[in-house]
Amino acid sequence: MNWLTTALFTIVFYSTFDLFVKLASGKINDNLGAAIMNITSFIVAVGWFLIRAQFGGETASVTRLGLTYSILAGIFVGLASIFFIRMFALGTNLSIGIPLVRVGMVVVGSLLGILILKEGFNVRYLLGFLLSALGLYLVMTAK
Repeated sequence: MNWLTTALFTIVFYSTFDLFVKLASGKINDNLGAAIMNITSFIVAVGWFLIRAQFGGETASVTRLGLTYSILAGIFVGLASIFFIRMFALGTNLSIGIPLVRVGMVVVGSLLGILILKEGFNVRYLLGFLLSALGLYLVMTAK
């Protein structure tokens, strides 16, 4: 499977995730909902790893830095889940909240990549970044 096919699966899974988060919001405590989502996610990820280890020959290579970054990522995905549910519980429409969060992630992720990871950029990239930021503004101010 190439990276583009993997990206398409990721888009479908995250979009479906977004839908279920919206449907759950207001029907479950934000913190409990996030805990259930993340526990379920853990079970799916461990199950996927075990299946791949059994049939695909995947091994559990671990470094201290890999473990540290994974723990930090887990902390932030847990916090993001809590606030994601809360955003919808406060009445945000799916059609506004999702673009806001996802395009906002593109903008912030781009800045983190450039400023912290020292990833390169060019004029075309900068134009795309500015258009994303403009799109984010338009989504936020849409009525």
